[in-house]
Amino acid sequence: MPSNRTARAIIGSAVTIGVVADQLFRTPVWGINLPIAAILLAAAATTIPAPGRRALWPWLASVFFAAMWAVRDAESLLAMDLLAALSLASLPLLQERSIQLKAVELIDLVTAPLRTAWAISAGTLGFASFARTHLVTTGASGPNQRARAITVGVLLAVPLLLLFGALFAAADPVFNHALSSVFFVDIGPLAAHTITAGLLAWATAGFLWTLAKPPRPAGSLLALPQIGGLQVLTPLVATVVLFAVFVGVQATSLFGGATFVETTTGLTYAEYARGGFFELQFAAMLVLPMVYFAPAFAGPLDPAATARLRRVMGVQIGLTALVLASALWRMGLYVNAYGLTEDRVNGIAFMIWIAMTLVVFALTVVRGQPRHAAFGSLVAAVVTLAALNLVNPHAMIARYNLANAGNREVDVANLSRLGGDAVPILVSQLSLLPADQRCTLTAKIRKRYLVSGADWRGWNLSRERAREAARSLAPTEPCPVTAKGGGAP
Repeated sequence: MPSNRTARAIIGSAVTIGVVADQLFRTPVWGINLPIAAILLAAAATTIPAPGRRALWPWLASVFFAAMWAVRDAESLLAMDLLAALSLASLPLLQERSIQLKAVELIDLVTAPLRTAWAISAGTLGFASFARTHLVTTGASGPNQRARAITVGVLLAVPLLLLFGALFAAADPVFNHALSSVFFVDIGPLAAHTITAGLLAWATAGFLWTLAKPPRPAGSLLALPQIGGLQVLTPLVATVVLFAVFVGVQATSLFGGATFVETTTGLTYAEYARGGFFELQFAAMLVLPMVYFAPAFAGPLDPAATARLRRVMGVQIGLTALVLASALWRMGLYVNAYGLTEDRVNGIAFMIWIAMTLVVFALTVVRGQPRHAAFGSLVAAVVTLAALNLVNPHAMIARYNLANAGNREVDVANLSRLGGDAVPILVSQLSLLPADQRCTLTAKIRKRYLVSGADWRGWNLSRERAREAARSLAPTEPCPVTAKGGGAP
């Protein structure tokens, strides 16, 4: 059981984070406030005494993705960054079940965020019980014990009084005036701040307490049924045959060229590519759990059956890699015909993660060492998302589409939806667009960014650069023609 000193450190950290976070996030636009909060939580989690060795890389990665909120301005990318930061912050709680991250199972990775939610709620109850026993009553008697009990009672009473006082003040102006004249403060905002800070402190205390507790023996969360080697091998072989046939057909389309495709399907090369990329990507993704769980479903096998199963899984991974190559080829045709969009960039990044995971499975699951497969896939996801942040997708989209403006009609509606990352490039290359499109894009950029920014808590590097670029644009008259837009994803 953690020491009294650890419990006091948890209380201090939880109260500090609760109060600071309440102030940080009271702004309509998020920016630098998110990495500050992430750094505070990581600092508390890594300095609180805990049993065993502590893995630091999940916290470093979590802070990195949180920091992207102060750098990038792309909504879908920032949503993925936030999800990654929260998920990575949940990984250290796996030590509560004596789980080593390098040998973590897929089910443990998937349920780690749920365990964090449970720790945030139930963990605080255990911490409160410990604090009552060891911090309030132990070592105190007589007046000291009574003073500690009264202090705890007051701390519990204040949020309740503020909550109900705020409700009554909102319901009755006379009561509100009476409270304001007595306390010389508007009780509504005070109650909101106190309750928010209290809830955040409660959640932080439960999280830190779960980290500080001695780990419990690890156990399997999910026992998969073992249905036999032949029962697993049969569908795998059937899938391999189907994939092989598909890859063969794709080869004829690849080598036959546009004439073959148009003669066979009646579609242009671009239309042919447009119809299949996401389906191929989804098919490749479905192979991952199929290969990962195949040995577990098969159960114990003799050496010959094990070798057959591994060969089939290896062939399946190889064919899936060819399907991914076909998807990438289609995406190349698609982008060449219609340009880049955020959905297409994210799709390519997702496909790269699938390819990296296939390599991991080939080196682990197929070789009979599945323990590191889930961890390898997790690392591949972290690397892929980090690379996506570093390449700056919105800026890349703007640069590519404007550079190829002479080859196709530019989708100005798509360009205007890009975040602040793209604005400096759009402003510097407006001359590549026709007059009507230039007018439309200029008006939208000025309307979006020539407004007063958020306070320092919402500061963001890309939005600041976008505002500077927008200030260099001269005001426009009402645009005579509305640019066309709304292309395919």
